[in-house]
Amino acid sequence: MDQHVDRTVVSADGTVLAVSDAGAGPALVVVGGAFDHHDTPTVERLTGGLRDRYRVITYDRRGRGASGDTTPWAIEREVEDLAAVVASTDGPVAALGLCVGAGVVLRGLAAGVPLGGAVLWEPPYRATVDPHADDVVFADLLDEHVAAGRRSQAVRAFLAHVLGVPMGQISALRLRGALWRSLVVDAHVLSRDVRVLNGLAIPERVAAAVGVPVLVAAGSDGHEWMRHAARAVVEAVPGSDYVEVPGQGHVPDPVAIGAVLDEFTARTVTRG
Repeated sequence: MDQHVDRTVVSADGTVLAVSDAGAGPALVVVGGAFDHHDTPTVERLTGGLRDRYRVITYDRRGRGASGDTTPWAIEREVEDLAAVVASTDGPVAALGLCVGAGVVLRGLAAGVPLGGAVLWEPPYRATVDPHADDVVFADLLDEHVAAGRRSQAVRAFLAHVLGVPMGQISALRLRGALWRSLVVDAHVLSRDVRVLNGLAIPERVAAAVGVPVLVAAGSDGHEWMRHAARAVVEAVPGSDYVEVPGQGHVPDPVAIGAVLDEFTARTVTRG
């Protein structure tokens, strides 16, 4: 496949997921972060730099973008969505999870979604949080904000508490009208991401159930706590490895992440 194809995949509960499929080479499912859709500029820039040598599959997670949403939501539905996208793709398939997407991929791997391996880029757990905790208080707070119509407040809280974005940068984002509105559109699903991330505590039982090659990566120029978190994930996932990529922040350059993927897939995924 050497051209861009937009298609849909139906998940186990009947939810229709919007999928983008482009490029040629080994199949790579990319699961984006909290505000990423399959066609947002950040995702397009990243995947566009990979399509010369990978068949890149991206999708809108349920409740986002062009995908449907079926209630009640549960983490298991997110796993089923990933499984449906993988099943719709000729194997072998690897995954790249970005930020919160890394948490989705981790749960998918633990549940047995048939992936040959995965690269997890800066999953925003907290290494200092009790790994046995399952704190949903913050997720409940986000739900309360949205229910009361305080969608902007939910976005501000998520950016600050989960991603560690300084308040000055959040204020600057609010001045960029179209961009801020695109973030607010997804306010209703942010609490789900906190739950996917186990209340920001590394889900040790989930991580221990992973049985395929995993590489956890972080940028040298990003938050120090994210590098600590990445190394803690490696300690929790059997046989996984850590790499720190020079000169990268939380949003990796396509060339840099491509080099990481190339080395990883050369070792773990059959090419063809």
